[in-house]
Amino acid sequence: MKITATLTLLASSVVLLFYPGYFVLFVLALVLLYLAQGIVGSASRKLDPLNDVPNAFRVLFAAASPALAVWLPQPFGAATGALSFGSALLLNDEYQRRTLASLRTGRSGGSVALLGIDGSGKSTHAEKLEVWFRGRGYYCTRVPFHRYLFVERLSRARKPPGSGGERRGGNPLRPWLSAFDNLILYLLTSFGKGIEGRVVLYDRYIWSTYVKYEALGYPVRPLRWLYMLPRPKFAVVLDVSVAKSMGVIEGRPDHIKYRGEVLQEERSEYVKIAKGFGLPLVDASRDPLTVQRELEERLSPVFPKRGR
Repeated sequence: MKITATLTLLASSVVLLFYPGYFVLFVLALVLLYLAQGIVGSASRKLDPLNDVPNAFRVLFAAASPALAVWLPQPFGAATGALSFGSALLLNDEYQRRTLASLRTGRSGGSVALLGIDGSGKSTHAEKLEVWFRGRGYYCTRVPFHRYLFVERLSRARKPPGSGGERRGGNPLRPWLSAFDNLILYLLTSFGKGIEGRVVLYDRYIWSTYVKYEALGYPVRPLRWLYMLPRPKFAVVLDVSVAKSMGVIEGRPDHIKYRGEVLQEERSEYVKIAKGFGLPLVDASRDPLTVQRELEERLSPVFPKRGR
């Protein structure tokens, strides 16, 4: 396909140079012919007739790139033409096919965030929901949002705030670094996933970082708007008592032992977030199977089952 895109670029450049009045007609005819050939070829192989539509888009991007580079104001035109041709070379066919299928069925993907204090079952239910989503025909990726891209590397030599149970504020720059770290992670994992029908399942979320810093006494309140800016398609707060949370934490030898006051402040903040954003507040102290069924019932109308 890269050779086809390059030859298309050369042919359209020649037409633009010597027959500019016929350029638009040439591009339309070229794309329609390529599309027709793809439909006939797919039908003959007993594939979906729209199987080669993504390649037709790549031909369109390659054919249009010379005109974009010349007709648009500079330097915007040159950049746009280069971007268009780069898309023709690099745009993934499978991504386009998933996008077209998502648009055709009207069943898009999106991000799902599981929130709650430590020990509320976020990781357990995230694992089960990943299987559930795949069973409903969605591509699903599970992302543990309590991990950082670079902040942990910068502070690896320091003792984590809250370890040993103490309550104190920390480096005032850390909330800023963490916010940008989390935003980059969010963009890398979520950008474009919804439209292609993919579900990104977050075990914790960027909001969780804010809640943790707030409870630990960091000067994070002025940054609340930044932490709360990304909105998932669906989010739920798994609510458990502080006593149950501490009991679960005690059974994890490598877990940071936070004091009850810190966990209580986190729980209160999550309840505020749930009420403020209209999120479901699920009693996660019940039997895990009961909680899982409730999560699936709440997610079902948001993510209808897809045909394969």
